Amino acid sequence: MKKIFLSGVGGMLGQAFYNIFKDDYKLMCTDIDVNEEWLNYLDFRNFEDYYKEVTNFKPDYLFHIGAHTNLEYCEKNINDAYKTNTISVDHAISISNELDIPLLYISTAGIFDGNQDTYNDWDKPNPISIYGKSKFYSEENIISQSKKFLI
Repeated sequence: MKKIFLSGVGGMLGQAFYNIFKDDYKLMCTDIDVNEEWLNYLDFRNFEDYYKEVTNFKPDYLFHIGAHTNLEYCEKNINDAYKTNTISVDHAISISNELDIPLLYISTAGIFDGNQDTYNDWDKPNPISIYGKSKFYSEENIISQSKKFLI
């Protein structure tokens, strides 16, 4: 059975991922807020802990789901926003590259400035918030550094 390591899956999106994959894959689901019985504690901002947990599990895929998504929080806590939304993704890039496994990363409409009603994959990002910038920088890092990825 294939294995997926899911980091930062304590929210609604994480619950959806868990429900979709739990029957067909062996999962290791982690979050800083252990609010479900299927979750294990991990602060993915700590590289050593993140590396240890993922390499011990030996997954076929690494899904990096978690992020600070509260716009007001990110504006008031810039360093924490970048540590959580950007630096932790750099950790995931390093780990997935070393294990030679695909990295799945979830994007956001926040990488755009909101001047259009809709956006597509070919529109140029122009983030205007700390949240949007922290997520966009992660995307740029994944594209330039990851061996195997899906955004």
